[in-house]
Amino acid sequence: MNIVSNINQQQIRLNNINQTAPVRKNITGYSSVSFGSATAKSDKMVKLLDHAIDSVVYSDGINIGNKMKFHKILKAALPSILQPENYLNCGRDSKVYRISDKYVAKVKRGHYEKNSVNFWNATHVPGRRFRDLDFYYGEPVAKVGHVEILKNATPDGKNIFCGTKFNSKSYPNTSSLEKYETEYLPLCSSLPQESFDNFARNLSKLNRIKPKNYGKKGYYPDIENPNNIIISEGQFKLVDKIDATEHENPNSIMTMLEPLLIRYTPFHEARYKESLVGMRKEILRKTYIAAEKAHLPLESPTEYQYGKWTIGELVPKGDITSELENMRCGDIPLEERINFINSALKGK
Repeated sequence: MNIVSNINQQQIRLNNINQTAPVRKNITGYSSVSFGSATAKSDKMVKLLDHAIDSVVYSDGINIGNKMKFHKILKAALPSILQPENYLNCGRDSKVYRISDKYVAKVKRGHYEKNSVNFWNATHVPGRRFRDLDFYYGEPVAKVGHVEILKNATPDGKNIFCGTKFNSKSYPNTSSLEKYETEYLPLCSSLPQESFDNFARNLSKLNRIKPKNYGKKGYYPDIENPNNIIISEGQFKLVDKIDATEHENPNSIMTMLEPLLIRYTPFHEARYKESLVGMRKEILRKTYIAAEKAHLPLESPTEYQYGKWTIGELVPKGDITSELENMRCGDIPLEERINFINSALKGK
């Protein structure tokens, strides 16, 4: 199949696109999109699509030529993108497929290559208010028809979800318990302090972004769904929407602790295992230090029923949050506050 795209009065010819060509596997086990029978052709086409997306996302103002180019290349590429080998995940109303290390395609359920993108669909670039949040991967960078293009949060194909959906009426199943204890806790607690610092910095930045919606005063991520914050490439990444809220400065240390530590613990056997206390304390220690560095609020406008209970369980000798608030009000230097955290949580 030959495709000719006339952009800026230049011909871009994409030869021999084979929808049934085998998908090339990369070294991590995830697949790269294949547009032809040869690896060189596949790599060239992936780069072409990446470049077309970049030209839409990062261009200044509305560039109709770039949008047309992106539209035509995406429409041609979709049959190869929407292959089982490229499938990554699904939500309630959409499925996600890998395009490349840089981007993924989110396609509405019930819409496939034959009707996802049509010639009358216009290419839209969503608002860029969250562009400075380098941990945010939940907002589409471009939309056309029933397809959204998002940044790829897991280019190496490896990630783990933070926490699980809290259910006060049921006990965690065995597989969730085992994954929490043997995979999540060791990974999260061993992340460098910089990973926690970056999470806190982004939340502080988010607190400074003000909505234009009437009655709304801030933005807040959905941390109730366990799939929304992941650990990938040694960083915490937000992969779902950010909502407007009526609260000022809605993001606090609890926005970190709820998915990283609290939600899993109330009715979880991990609370009673001495062997896991060290890892849980390490997550709490690094989170407190990150909050102090970013001057992230320690009190949340949203009530977390088990928050203080969980923290008090790990710090039985005193209210570390209140003490840190007093130290902030007293202009105690950051270094002393960090020393206090390390001492309270027996950090090194």
